[in-house]
Amino acid sequence: MKLITDRGWAWTPAQWEMMLALGPGYGAFDSSGLLGTALTTPYPEMQAISGVLVASWAGRRGIGTRLMSEVLEIDPSVLYATAMGEPLYARLGFHPVGETADFHGVFGGEPAGVSRAGTPSDAAALAELDREVSGYTRPVLWERLLDPASPYAVLVSDGGVIATRPNPDGVTIGPLIAPSASAACEMITDVAAGAGRVRVDTHDADVAAFLLERGFEKRGGGCTLMVRGSADVPGDRSRYFAPASHALG
Repeated sequence: MKLITDRGWAWTPAQWEMMLALGPGYGAFDSSGLLGTALTTPYPEMQAISGVLVASWAGRRGIGTRLMSEVLEIDPSVLYATAMGEPLYARLGFHPVGETADFHGVFGGEPAGVSRAGTPSDAAALAELDREVSGYTRPVLWERLLDPASPYAVLVSDGGVIATRPNPDGVTIGPLIAPSASAACEMITDVAAGAGRVRVDTHDADVAAFLLERGFEKRGGGCTLMVRGSADVPGDRSRYFAPASHALG
């Protein structure tokens, strides 16, 4: 969490715990303690790389490159890169295949009422829907998201699913799977109405326009979706309106 604060990220302790439960993590250390991290989440189709953090006081020592060397023995690999990390990943053989922009705001409208609360009994069906759309086989993720003790909230609609997780300012939406952009926007209203400050990371122009029309603001430079060892990410990304998280792909 010290590294998160240092770099201005928004991860919570619960997110670190989730990531380390889903895959291995690596750390770079010296006598002062932890200097950097890199995490991987292995899927049968490809591995997602995340949590690549190097302390500001330990920069320009090749730590990020050394951490990446620990996780790049497996291909193909996918990650979301910040503007700061993108040059490093390009040097390591990653190429861009997409991007997301992040939108923040307080939703003032009414819920559309198209969604219902998900339950553990939905896990198998949602994992299959997720596999079709994201391209990743990750049933354990859905078991954790739907666990009553999880900090996530999951809502299910006809042909779609939307989840939220707490962040330091409110909630973040993701994943968001829907049959169309209009359906995705309706599902957003079901979780955003009355939720306080909401963050949505999306690549879709129609969802972005919907959020901007309702007073959301676009922040930062977004993230670039990059892959190595593959031409592109799998799945039907036309229905993937927000990733499970930038860490999970």
